[in-house]
Amino acid sequence: MITLSPRAEELRPQLKAILFDMDGVLLDITQSIRVANILAVPFFLRERLGWPVGDDLITSEDIEKFKNAGGFNDDRDLTCAIVLHYIVRGHENPTASPETLSVLQPNLTRYAARIAQRGGGLKAAEDLALEHFTREDKFDIEIQYRKKEISQIFLELFAGEHSERLYGKPAAYYTGPGLVNNDKVIIDPALIPAGRALGVLTGRSREETQFGLELANLIEAIPEAYRVTQKEGFYKPDMRGLKLLLERVGGGPAIYIGDTLDDHKTVARLLAKIPDAPVLSALVLTGPMGAANTGLFKRSGADIVAEDVNEVLRWIAG
Repeated sequence: MITLSPRAEELRPQLKAILFDMDGVLLDITQSIRVANILAVPFFLRERLGWPVGDDLITSEDIEKFKNAGGFNDDRDLTCAIVLHYIVRGHENPTASPETLSVLQPNLTRYAARIAQRGGGLKAAEDLALEHFTREDKFDIEIQYRKKEISQIFLELFAGEHSERLYGKPAAYYTGPGLVNNDKVIIDPALIPAGRALGVLTGRSREETQFGLELANLIEAIPEAYRVTQKEGFYKPDMRGLKLLLERVGGGPAIYIGDTLDDHKTVARLLAKIPDAPVLSALVLTGPMGAANTGLFKRSGADIVAEDVNEVLRWIAG
């Protein structure tokens, strides 16, 4: 199954560069990053704040609502936003259990929707969560809302025994095996058409990207100069990361293959800034929500919606 726009068909013979997101495109991260998102929230609440909460507090569907709100390409920010929601709800309802807090209004669904209305991202989430509190209340909440710890717990759950290689220091809070060991390769490198420049635009760090490309057997195919990561400081849907990558690979026509609405928005914002930029947006259904995103992606305006990256590669090859 592949859905194509007329513009996609027009540019296909001219494509000079294939640009990839990593998570959900090159690698199936359903049992790694997505699980780290789910587990980091109750881990922090339980282990650092002493809340009586189990690992089933939130679901993958909850995480996806924040992804669709936009501005959460960095999974650490997403984790912080959800932790903050629970801390705020706990401050307002000090005798309620964490499970009760999950259903009290405004719940996570409403919180994510209101974040989307404000443009998405952690700053919007923080402003929304804290705006109606007094200075004293904010102080009490912020004592518990320790973003560095929350972020570190997410990273350690993901990396585990690889923490020193990926982040330069051993894990401090979580000492079990890393969920990164559950990553699975999606892309078949043999399907990549010859003669195209290959690049990666990802929210991963440089070291995480290196780790992932090694697993996908693409470390030689995508040189470091053609990897735009956290190091460059651009977070999707900021189009500047894509613009930089296009410049590095020698320009277009190009296709950017992602698995979230922010991936498409990145291309859309570049086209809004540079209307004649020859860049196609492709969305694949191998992110954690899989085919459930079909309708959403088709309505997004993406040039291509496909089952996976390999289907897109076959289409490029003709």
